[in-house]
Amino acid sequence: MASPESSTEAFLQGQGIPVDLRDIESQLQQLWGPAAERVGGPETEHPHVTRVSLANVLIERLAADAEGLRPVVEQVISKYPCRAIVIRGSDDPEKRITAEVSALCHLPDPGMPQVCSECIVLNAGPQAEDLIAGAVRPLLEADLPLVLWWTTDPRDHEALFRDLGDECSRILLDLPDPGTPLESLELGLDPTICACTRDIEWFGLTRWRELVAQFFDPPCHHGTLNRIDSLQIEVETPEPSRPPRLAIWMAAWFAGQLGWKPQGKPSRDCSPDGCTFRADFLGPMGTLAAEIVTHPVTEGRPARPAIRGVTITASGPEGAERFRARRCSPGSDDVCIDARAPDYCKLPSTVRSPEIDEAIRLVAALDASRNDPPFDNARPIALWLLKHA
Repeated sequence: MASPESSTEAFLQGQGIPVDLRDIESQLQQLWGPAAERVGGPETEHPHVTRVSLANVLIERLAADAEGLRPVVEQVISKYPCRAIVIRGSDDPEKRITAEVSALCHLPDPGMPQVCSECIVLNAGPQAEDLIAGAVRPLLEADLPLVLWWTTDPRDHEALFRDLGDECSRILLDLPDPGTPLESLELGLDPTICACTRDIEWFGLTRWRELVAQFFDPPCHHGTLNRIDSLQIEVETPEPSRPPRLAIWMAAWFAGQLGWKPQGKPSRDCSPDGCTFRADFLGPMGTLAAEIVTHPVTEGRPARPAIRGVTITASGPEGAERFRARRCSPGSDDVCIDARAPDYCKLPSTVRSPEIDEAIRLVAALDASRNDPPFDNARPIALWLLKHA
């Protein structure tokens, strides 16, 4: 049997301490006392420990590779302190749930208190799925919002997804891109289950949306938005045969913000180098085309979708106009900005804008307002595009 000192040490280092499901709260209280003394003190070398919780974050990982999510969870919690409750799949054939607790701590700055969050892991085998919701509810801290971070196909555990989703203030869908079926997204983004559901891919577009919007920020350029006649989005993806959700959301954001209405049926034309997915919309000037052009992922880059560039054309009073934000070279963190239109600076500029990784997207989703009209406007258009992608 481990000594109190060794249990406290393991607890602080993020190692799971096995506990009885019924004794989680009392065990946490017993561990936090010695833990505070263990790291307590006014010196920089031994800062005080501060337990912080902004929300209850319920993390579903009913999958064989559950441990693979741990690094991302630790990164998220270091930036968004919370009580994290991880539902982890196991191969236990019995109808039971086992539990373990740990502290995830980080030092914001030298001399500042060490900030710690609690992490409770519930291990459930296939026969114990109907016990999960009942095990979670007593562990929720009162007066804090409940966020459900869902990482597997919600159709595989639909009853649990609906049960937990009904009690959440928001649901964050963290599903593979590409590779997630449309039916899974339709269920996961169903507003009748939770009024605030978000696809994590949406938060990977924040910098691109800002870069594109800056073309039209000055009031004198607002009229250009009504004269747009084409949109092209270039994207790198591990599966170039189909447009990834990241690019779909980008196109849907444009259409939703500018009031474009879907027309006809989108098409896809492929070559050995990639595909062009085209959808027509009805805009203020008539029918316009939105294209998503896919490319293989640049060698040496992570095997995940990444926007390579956005090009917009418009019919101006003096002829064709073009606005482009594009990676200066494939795989670069720099974006080259170029506007070919009257009253714009003719000199290209460069902006440093690296891709947003998964942990930062999740933190942004946790911090974001529940009221997000651009996402709400984009959602039906994105689902329409995905249906034909």
